[in-house]
Formats: sequence, C-alpha cells, structure tokens
Amino acid sequence: MDAVILAGGFAKRMWPLTKDRPKHLLEVAGRPMLSYTLDPLLEMDVVKNIYVSTNQAFSDHFRDFLSEGYDGKKVSLVVEPTESEGEKLGSIGGLNYLIEKEGIDTDCFVIGGDNLFEFHPSEAQNSFRRHGCDLVAVYDVGSRSMASLYGIVDVDESGRILHFLEKPKDPPSTLAATAFYIFRRETVRMVSRYIDEGGKRDALGHFIRYIVEDHEVRAWPFEGVWFDIGSLDSYREASEFFGR
Repeated sequence: MDAVILAGGFAKRMWPLTKDRPKHLLEVAGRPMLSYTLDPLLEMDVVKNIYVSTNQAFSDHFRDFLSEGYDGKKVSLVVEPTESEGEKLGSIGGLNYLIEKEGIDTDCFVIGGDNLFEFHPSEAQNSFRRHGCDLVAVYDVGSRSMASLYGIVDVDESGRILHFLEKPKDPPSTLAATAFYIFRRETVRMVSRYIDEGGKRDALGHFIRYIVEDHEVRAWPFEGVWFDIGSLDSYREASEFFGR
C-alpha cells in the first residue's frame, strides 16, 4: 500500500509565522511537524511509497527538508501547480492531482500533515486489514457542544459510518472525523469520479459523505491526544504537550 501526506495549504490563519514558510515544517518540541507523520510510516514494511503533497510556493522548503533527513528513503515530493491561496486545489483536488500524476492504484493512507496523533498508523492498518473496508480515524471530543465544531460521524452498533455531518447544530454523536483515512484501492479510483461529478474539492469530509452512501466505511476510534494544528493556539498546545 501507499501513503499520501497532504501539506498543500498556506495556513493564513497562522500568519505571520507561516507567511514565508510552511506550517507543516514548523518545529514541535524540536522536530519538524511533518516528521511525526513520516517517521512511523517509514517503519511499516507494508507501506511501499510515501508521497508528500504541497504547493509550488513552498516546494523548495520541502525539498530541503526531505534531502536533509529522508534522502534515499521511500518518500517523494509531489508539487501542485499553485502559488497562492486563491489558486489552491483543496484537499480533494490536491489528492486527485497526486493520484493521477503518480498513477496510484493501491490501498492508501491519506493523512493531513497538520494533524498530530499519539497512535501508530500500524494500529489503524490492522483494523483496516481485519475489516476490509475504508477507515476513518475518529476522536471522541467528549460533549455535544464541542461536537458542533467538527465534522461528526453517525455510526451504527458495528462502527459503520451511516452519515457524515459538518459542524452539525444537533450532533448525533461526539465522534469527530480526523484527517486520517485508509482507502481501499477501489475507493482511490473513485476520487477522480467524484471530481468529474462536480464534488466539492476543499475538504475530505465531502468525499467521505459521498462514499458512505453506497460503500461500507468504518469509524476507527483512538485514544490519547489529537491536535489539528490550524491556529497559533493549537500549535502552542501541541508544542507544550510533546515537549513534556
């Protein structure tokens, strides 16, 4: 199987810190943020290729990062033809660009490069192999009021996702979908069809909503911490946690 790490955003909400450098390479407790995702994937023999997707504006930063610590390893950089926020392809648009450019046709991890987890991706992969269907890592945010701030999954007793709702006013659960997915080969092939049918390209939650209508997608709940680093506050919290 392959792995895709999405790192194509411009992080305008974190300016001026990220105005001239990518958020995904900011240091968290002395390590570039991206290394927290790359390193455990490199430990997995089942992962044959790792692709880091970014934009043209920050491509040199990522080339330098990969050449310094990951040269000769199974990591490739894929650069979207975008130079600014207004040109960006969106998470699904960028994923589709990478799939087509690299000819990916296998089961695949898809992970947001600005999400930090305590679990090892092999734990999720074990569940994926056991159930044989698409997987979304979910985190219990603990309350309905907090759930209204996230993309929330509604699941049945077996853990199958019935619905995906973006920031619902009346959330059916407190399980938030995180930017960690494992897609079957057949689902990877569906990304281009979704784009061709005019699906929204900005967030992967739209694609999850699309596939749960006709396919089995399971929620994989994990424990520990989850940081979705989209603000200076969340960046500071993650740095403090991993620094301890």
